[in-house]
Amino acid sequence: MLEAENLSKKFGKELAVEDLSLEIKKGETVGLLGPNGAGKTTTMQMLSGLLKPDSGTVKVDNGNVKDIVSVVFQEVDYSSKLKVEEFLRMMAVLNENTEMLERVIRRVGLEDYRETLVPDLSGGNKKKVNIASGLLKNPEYLLLDEPTSGLDPRARKDVRDMIEVFTDDIGILVTTHSMEEAEKLCDRVIIIEDGAEVVSGSPDALISSIDAEFILKAEGDIPNGFKDRGVESSGFFEIRTDKPHILIRELVESGAIDSLENLSIEKPGLEDVFFEVTGRRYEEDN
Repeated sequence: MLEAENLSKKFGKELAVEDLSLEIKKGETVGLLGPNGAGKTTTMQMLSGLLKPDSGTVKVDNGNVKDIVSVVFQEVDYSSKLKVEEFLRMMAVLNENTEMLERVIRRVGLEDYRETLVPDLSGGNKKKVNIASGLLKNPEYLLLDEPTSGLDPRARKDVRDMIEVFTDDIGILVTTHSMEEAEKLCDRVIIIEDGAEVVSGSPDALISSIDAEFILKAEGDIPNGFKDRGVESSGFFEIRTDKPHILIRELVESGAIDSLENLSIEKPGLEDVFFEVTGRRYEEDN
């Protein structure tokens, strides 16, 4: 198990991570979620041993953290004019792990791109090259920073499917600001804000804590006659209901629906969990 206890980190006077604890077990995917600037990347740097915390500890059951933890950051410069197989062979040599090269290429689905120059790859395949580089360290724990960021829906699904295969052998931590991605990919999630945990648990358990089958969301003020049924924040409000058709009819009959913008009715998700525990709309931070 990879375990962090009471991690804290400041940059100057700015507190990036505050008293954060978490654990990752082999065979599971854990999501570290939060808005931009919440401290996700700083936490990942400390978990991988690349950044020393001001206080707190990171430990593993056996061995040294740097030897068995591999981190894959979001932004990688692929200006090198190497072909995919050449690039990954170089990474395998650097990690003294050439015997895993063929297995990793197959595992990430790059067999058909061996002779393609890395800069010429699609965004999704560049992500695969990035993750393959991390796997060539043969880690027990793999830390992925925003692995699906900037990809189209098909490429995001391809990367998600690839990550799901890895959890048979290793523990995975995924940082993301996409609550939807975390719902699909993660066994457990830890939602942080301003460097501190606000809530954690399995996506299903957290979502089921929302006491409603549906949530009506809209921009504007809560209409008169509905204020005791809704929650409001910064020009946005939501009303929870098990009978959305009746709620819509009431809004129509009262005339209140005419003043609302971007109205939607949705099943509860992790964004609603964030709203419940922080009192703020998640999209405001992204």
